[in-house]
Amino acid sequence: MKKCVFLSAMLVAFAQVAVAETTVTSVDNCVIQEVLPGKAMTGAFVTFHHQGPAVDIIAAEIPSITSHVELHSMELKDHVMTMIPLTNPSLEAGIREFKKGADHVMLMSIPEEKLPRVGEIHTMTFKFSNGTEASCDAMVKSIDEIMQAAGIKMAH
Repeated sequence: MKKCVFLSAMLVAFAQVAVAETTVTSVDNCVIQEVLPGKAMTGAFVTFHHQGPAVDIIAAEIPSITSHVELHSMELKDHVMTMIPLTNPSLEAGIREFKKGADHVMLMSIPEEKLPRVGEIHTMTFKFSNGTEASCDAMVKSIDEIMQAAGIKMAH
């Protein structure tokens, strides 16, 4: 009986290790939009690649720019797109994009001396509910480059 209980416990332990090993999250296409004149905030964008059981994105960090980073969604309210806290932090198996006009990373309260400049590279780190992290190097791009990549035409 003791052998049976021991073997069962070992089987459960190995199964948990196998599940943990099959959960992999990586990030790429990391970009930070330049800060618009007179502002102390900007957006950042990323593509998540996730394999395994769903996990939640619990935090984003870009310490070389600011300690105040939030995850946002966009919502149409009274015919105006408005930022709101991220409505769905879950990463299911597959690819999920944070992009201009949709879910995104928001860098807030950026000190003047840390304003990101076009061409700079900053490390973005994301923390997940399973205790893992994923990082990428994010290039700072101009608003024109960001809008063009998003397929958004600017009114003149």
